[in-house]
Amino acid sequence: MEKNLKTGIIIAFIRETKHLKLKEMTGGDFSESQLAKFEKGETEITVGKLFTVLENSNVYLDEFQNLYNEYEQSDEYNYRHELAVAYAQKNIKVIKEIQNFWEEKCQQKPDNKFYQINKIVVKINLEMAKGSTVFKEDTDFLMNYLESISEWGRYELWIFGNCLRHFDDNALEYYGMQILGKANYYHSIHLNQQIVIRTFLNLIDTWLRRENLMQAFKYINHLNEIGISINFFYEKIILKYHEAHYKVLQKQNGAIEEMKKHAQTLGDYGYSVEAKALFEEIEKL
Repeated sequence: MEKNLKTGIIIAFIRETKHLKLKEMTGGDFSESQLAKFEKGETEITVGKLFTVLENSNVYLDEFQNLYNEYEQSDEYNYRHELAVAYAQKNIKVIKEIQNFWEEKCQQKPDNKFYQINKIVVKINLEMAKGSTVFKEDTDFLMNYLESISEWGRYELWIFGNCLRHFDDNALEYYGMQILGKANYYHSIHLNQQIVIRTFLNLIDTWLRRENLMQAFKYINHLNEIGISINFFYEKIILKYHEAHYKVLQKQNGAIEEMKKHAQTLGDYGYSVEAKALFEEIEKL
């Protein structure tokens, strides 16, 4: 279905279900006849006018997006989620399948930089899952992209969160502070919350692996200050696990057992593969 027609049908659906008049939806900012024609796919309206209609209808942008996607998650979300699960489970087969998907996309549209970026992110995840060396040219490519973007959105946060383990200390500290400086903004948007929390958790994990307790504590403290909702149960337990790891590096008694307890909690609540990976990590300490 043509995008304009589909959008128009959704606007008509909102108007009918909310028993609104065309005049109420336009708010007098543009003509009712233009909106009526837009609903039928006969004309276009600007993004500003679409936002006006949604605001006057008390419909949030994410609600509109759900209607547009017919209450299914976007392909973008599904791809990222599938990659995150596959990496957590170290499922090489699935990661390779995702990599093949993006390689085909790149062959079809070699000038699409986002396809190239997605392919590199998947490639880095594959190398990490295999325990192989990540090529500097790949991380440099991602760093150059991130450096070119003045205002990061969810996509840039996702790139950084996936690949930060391979950035040097200076880059890690610089980008981490940039995100920390805008944390309130990121957290104010519900769809951002999980990806921001996971980015901070990845920062904590990376600084702990590098035994930089001062940097790790900065992000531990931030997450404790803002609090992690029970809706993000996995992330909440991972923070406790990292806090216990922090205590291990401080040589506090009982900290190893505390790490094991939190890993076991994940296992008890259905995260068996992730818990197994944590127990293997603990054995190396």
